[in-house]
Amino acid sequence: MHAARTKNGRLEFLDTLRGIAALVVALQHLSEVLWPSVLEWSHIWWRPGEFGVLVFFVCSGFIIPASMERRGDLGEFWIGRVFRLFPLYLAVLLAALVLYATPWASPPEGYRPITDTLINGTMVQVFSTRPIVIGASWTLGYEMVFYLLMTVLFILGWNRRSAGISTGLFTAAMVLGGFLVPFFLIQPQIRSWPAVVIGLIAAAAIVILPRVTGRMNQTVALGVTVLILMLFLNRPHDLWFSILLIASMFLGTTLYRYDTGELGGRTAAFTFGFAVVAVVVVEYCYQVGAPEPVTGAIPRWWTEAGTFVSAYLLFGALFLLRRFSYPKVLVYLGTISYSVYLMHALVLMLPRPDLSRPVVFLGMLALTLGMSVVTYHFIEKPAQLLGRRVIGRYRARTGKQGPPAEPGEEARRGNAPVEEPAPTPSTDEGSGSRAASTSVSP
Repeated sequence: MHAARTKNGRLEFLDTLRGIAALVVALQHLSEVLWPSVLEWSHIWWRPGEFGVLVFFVCSGFIIPASMERRGDLGEFWIGRVFRLFPLYLAVLLAALVLYATPWASPPEGYRPITDTLINGTMVQVFSTRPIVIGASWTLGYEMVFYLLMTVLFILGWNRRSAGISTGLFTAAMVLGGFLVPFFLIQPQIRSWPAVVIGLIAAAAIVILPRVTGRMNQTVALGVTVLILMLFLNRPHDLWFSILLIASMFLGTTLYRYDTGELGGRTAAFTFGFAVVAVVVVEYCYQVGAPEPVTGAIPRWWTEAGTFVSAYLLFGALFLLRRFSYPKVLVYLGTISYSVYLMHALVLMLPRPDLSRPVVFLGMLALTLGMSVVTYHFIEKPAQLLGRRVIGRYRARTGKQGPPAEPGEEARRGNAPVEEPAPTPSTDEGSGSRAASTSVSP
């Protein structure tokens, strides 16, 4: 079943999901600063912002392997990622720092202008102990860990074992959450337990080095694995929760494998069902809600479980209906979803006029959407076009040819949402990408 596409070759169901996700995240964050009752409701009954983040994560899991495998070259993939994510992110970070110099906003307590700005510029600041400038950016750190994981799997040739990896991660969340959470609560940072880090690095070397040929590939694979360990072990969330976030991305990857014909329907359905059951079990066993500082509301286990499961079900429903077209407004909102996600965080830092709360809310939402249209067309798209030119020079230097052209290919590369759109999901495409080179070009 082929998914419906826009004129530019974009997958409509993915853009619709992104549009819904971005809108839900913005609606929660913009409304809860005006109405404490919304903040209380979202902590007790259902977490709209977290729901949107999870939808984004499953979308990433679906599209990132398509981009990586179709290119068949990690250098190209990372060039594309850098030009896709960092220009807008750094622009928003700079705008936030400018706001810190005004009476409207103040930096977090203890903020160090140089070092903390550099840390925030990496996009993985959520895995440090330093303040985060853009609150919503914590999710981008987990996205980067997923990209790094896919890089290692690609080098190892394990990138197509999506169903097994997804099921294994959900199982790990159930098992490790029970056995290791007390240990990690006592010693939360990696510097507290170097023996564990050394043991994990040694285990990674034993697994990676015999399975990877070429000194360059071995160095990259082991180096990236060490980086993943350092980041993930330094995470701010409970181990089981962090694993669930990564597992959600691999659930999207599993559905991509089914879409390309690489995975059978029963296996995909079992993996999806197992994910739903595992989330409920994990949340029931390990979730301990902490009081929200403003309202004192305490999330229950079923609050978190319902948020996860509803995100999976929405993605699953639109995935099953992927051959249908969707409202253009949602598709366009998905196109600018990365801008919406970052712009609403910036709007929250601006002063709010002394008007009625509904008027202020509508104004904040309108400003978010208006700024997102501008930043998409004047920052995101030009940066993607520049990234394409850099990739072209990279190919010329390395002597590699690009992926085969498809209808709308040029438009897709310069017009992607948070992730680059997938190639045409077909069995032929899947077969071709399976034969792609797994080399790491200099």
